[in-house]
Amino acid sequence: MSADLFADWKKEEETFSDARGGGFDGGSGGGVYESPYGAGADAYGGDRSSNDDFDFETVGDESQAKDKEEEKPMFELREHGLKVSRRKGFTLCCMGVGNGVLAMGSQEGMLLRCTTEATDSSGTIEEIMIEPRVAMSNVFIDPTGAHVLISMENGSNFYLHTGSTRPKKIMKAQALQFTSVAWDRQSGSPEASEPILIGTDSGAVFEAEFDGGKEKSFKKVYQISNQGPIAGIGFEHWKLPSGDLRYYVMLTTSASGKRPTRMFQFIGGGSGGLETMFNEYTSPDKLRFQELPGDITTAELRFYAKQERERAKGFGVLTGEGVYHGDFVFGLSSTMENVTTGTGLLAYPGKPDKSSGSRGSWTPPISMAVTQYHVILLYTRHVQVVSKLSGVVVMEETFDSRVGNVHGITVDDTFNTVWIHSNRRILEVMIADEDRNVWKLFLSKAVMGNGDDRDFEQALGVCRNGWERQRVLTAQADKLFDKGEYDRAAVIYAKTTRSFEEVALKFLEKETRDSLLLFLLQKLKSLGGDEKTQKTVLCSWIVELFLDKFNVLKGSAQDVDAHANLLFEFKQFLQDQKSHLDPATTFNLISSHGRPDELVFYATLIEDYEKVITYHVDRGEYGAAIELLRSVETSKVEELWYKYSPELIIHKPKEVYEAWLEAATLNPTRLIPSIVRHVHQKSGVGGNPTSNTTKNRSVLDMAIRFLKFAIKQGNRDPTIHNYLLFLLAKHPDERLLISFLRKKHNGKHLFDIAFALRLCTQNEKNRACIYIYSAMGLYQDAVEKALQVDVKIAKEMASMPEDDETRKKLWTLIAKHTIDAGGEIKDAMNILKESGLLKIEDILPFFPDFVLINDFKKEICESLEVYNDRIEQLKEEMQDYTQSAELIRADMQKLRKRCAVISGNQRCELTGQNILGKEFYLFPCSHAFHAGALRQEMQKHLNSFQRQTVKQLIQKLNELSTEMPTSTNFFQRPLAAFSFLNLSSSEKEVMTPGAEGGSAATAKAKNAAKEQSIAQEREMVQQKLDEIIASECIFCGEVMIKSIHTPFITPEDEANEGSEWTI
Repeated sequence: MSADLFADWKKEEETFSDARGGGFDGGSGGGVYESPYGAGADAYGGDRSSNDDFDFETVGDESQAKDKEEEKPMFELREHGLKVSRRKGFTLCCMGVGNGVLAMGSQEGMLLRCTTEATDSSGTIEEIMIEPRVAMSNVFIDPTGAHVLISMENGSNFYLHTGSTRPKKIMKAQALQFTSVAWDRQSGSPEASEPILIGTDSGAVFEAEFDGGKEKSFKKVYQISNQGPIAGIGFEHWKLPSGDLRYYVMLTTSASGKRPTRMFQFIGGGSGGLETMFNEYTSPDKLRFQELPGDITTAELRFYAKQERERAKGFGVLTGEGVYHGDFVFGLSSTMENVTTGTGLLAYPGKPDKSSGSRGSWTPPISMAVTQYHVILLYTRHVQVVSKLSGVVVMEETFDSRVGNVHGITVDDTFNTVWIHSNRRILEVMIADEDRNVWKLFLSKAVMGNGDDRDFEQALGVCRNGWERQRVLTAQADKLFDKGEYDRAAVIYAKTTRSFEEVALKFLEKETRDSLLLFLLQKLKSLGGDEKTQKTVLCSWIVELFLDKFNVLKGSAQDVDAHANLLFEFKQFLQDQKSHLDPATTFNLISSHGRPDELVFYATLIEDYEKVITYHVDRGEYGAAIELLRSVETSKVEELWYKYSPELIIHKPKEVYEAWLEAATLNPTRLIPSIVRHVHQKSGVGGNPTSNTTKNRSVLDMAIRFLKFAIKQGNRDPTIHNYLLFLLAKHPDERLLISFLRKKHNGKHLFDIAFALRLCTQNEKNRACIYIYSAMGLYQDAVEKALQVDVKIAKEMASMPEDDETRKKLWTLIAKHTIDAGGEIKDAMNILKESGLLKIEDILPFFPDFVLINDFKKEICESLEVYNDRIEQLKEEMQDYTQSAELIRADMQKLRKRCAVISGNQRCELTGQNILGKEFYLFPCSHAFHAGALRQEMQKHLNSFQRQTVKQLIQKLNELSTEMPTSTNFFQRPLAAFSFLNLSSSEKEVMTPGAEGGSAATAKAKNAAKEQSIAQEREMVQQKLDEIIASECIFCGEVMIKSIHTPFITPEDEANEGSEWTI
């Protein structure tokens, strides 16, 4: 709102001073109409304890006091920057505002249209001539700012759309004056207005609709007779489940003479819309209206909505005695009786009583506007803002004479701004935080009255911070406590910051333990997650109060129901707060009150299963203890299984074994003591194995079943296998034992086989002993034992060894047993066939001396034939061996003539020197190396032991060389000295020259024997050295393959190379 509205008058009014020392402060953005009450004018007072009857408990917060000083006025007048008084030929007489658009009508028939931000120097102001030299009576603009209705004093009416500057005359509205318009705030749009209602000066109500800047429909839907003009009209609608709209309409008529001010209400609807609804009220009997007190020429009706396109929240009607106001409640169940609520008459402040005699000097307001908590009253010379809650004047401004004659108030329903217009000025009522202290009024009303919950709820609904909410809640709790409604007071006290000790003492003094319990429960809910200590203390106290309440209950039927409800609440509390209860304290409290069932319940909740199981076991409730262990995850009660199984299995063996099978994660080894106790106590197994009753067999079967299950699950503990073996040895069914003995894990038994043999022997399990002997490799013992039981088993055992000699020996035992037992010769012959190893001659010694040979003549002949074939085969093999010997001799003759040729210029592969200059090695691959170079190179590929051996051998060679009278160099060594020729000892003797040839011819006769000895020893040392150094060519053998990872350039070579290139 920029521009100084009074810039033109500065010269002619320089000496003018406002009686209040203020006036209009001109500026670039617009003038501010200063209030004589200043920024601090507040009908509710700046002091939190301004109400003498109720203390709002101030808090000494300097920041709050500072914020209070800096608060803007709740209501303030400010001038608009558009200077309508300067426009020639334009006298403002009526105005409408919608969606920030101003539509101003004049007595000269011209309409000005602009935004609320426009001024004379900025913005676009449209000048639209409606009807020359004809005054306008009313201008109405919809909430979107797009649709304008203009009513002229001569009875003409026009429609103007935002996209046009050419008004369109409404032909069906001739000779009528529009006195009020109800726009569809929910559905209307800039393109289409949707159905609207128009009240006229004749009391008729028209339904109209405009679409795309054109009149779509215009029809009369209702007529109120003999009531004068429609002063105000408004409507709302909501959708029914059927999809149809339900409408509510409120309209007012003004008082005139004997005609009172009335407020009419209509409700209904359907597929026919507004017209259908009005048709329901054609009969005077159905017409509903309310007469309002006082006489007034214009009974204005205002609807109030908090947000754009929201249904109206409340209404206000201007009457002769005050403003009749209330709230709306729209819904599916809304009826004429309940659509309005909280209605009342707000009297005009300062209006004299009828008996005062000064009433004639007072005039009622000419217009008004309604906000959420206030009513703005416009008088001819001043404006008042009155609280709807208290009736207190919040702001009052007297207009300066320069304002001129005020005409009325108009409201922008989109932005909820309020505008006052006169023939010379446009003023805006600035509203800032009108709900800032409303909570005090609601609270004061609630406290000073009967403490209606609705008043407290309203006070809470308008609180803007936690401090205000605390004041309201505390006051409500105190009010309820004083009225004796302790339970409700407890719930609300828990929401306040009132001292915990103070509240608790209040309930203790009144001996209302139930309310105290309720308070503690609610307080517990309000504590934060980090207040663990407080929660634990509260929970302990609550437990004590619950237990004390149990003691108070009697034994009547009523008390039985109460006890059941209390027990449910207590268990629910324990379940909800188990993480905040101290276990030791809670156990002590419950125990001290003698509540074992609740003790068990709590122990179960906190998973203290040992206490629960101990409780059941002590009372002999073994089944309950087992069920508890079965119902809980095994990992949580595993140790309890091991601890209590010895006791439980004695009384409930079947249930325990079933539970063990379900709890697959239990360690069977740790359950062995329980099984041992049960088996030995119930079946007598142990020292006296004679018991074999059905009951005892059942005991063994249960234990065996569990241990087999454990083994099947992958248990490899020898203890389990040994004890299962023990139980199977006691079992009368030997097949179970044999089946177990036959099973192996990775080819091995997991039980102690010697222990198994001892058990089977003690319990006379002969068949099992046979298998154990065979498993131990004692096949002869197995066969001998089997011959006592069954020959078939003996034959099976005899076939098991892999060694033919052993199998032959075992079959011989079987044959001997068969013959000694008096078996027929045919049986003995069958054994020969089954064995596949025995011959007739092997079993002949076992027959009696006078047995007839005819019975096995055939077998003897067959045996002789086999021997004959074998002799022929041996002859052939001897012939083959003779031929091989001849070939070997021929190879030896060729070997004596083998030689190697070396050229005169051949060089050492390692040093590059002529090979004939020094002692050297020559390999079949033709590579030749100097002996010293080869030794040095091979040192890199030998281990430490080999290097030490080479060193010792070289040292020994040196010693022998000094002892030799005549040195024998490498070239004088016989060919037999070279190990890579692989000569036999006989060949070496042939190829070694005697003492009479070669170098021995130059030796002295007296040293011949010594030289021969030294030469032989030296040859042996040289041969050992050659086996290490010259066993293979260093380039062609394994040494080269193993050195594949060795780099061609060593780090030393790389460093030397780098130093050579250094500048």
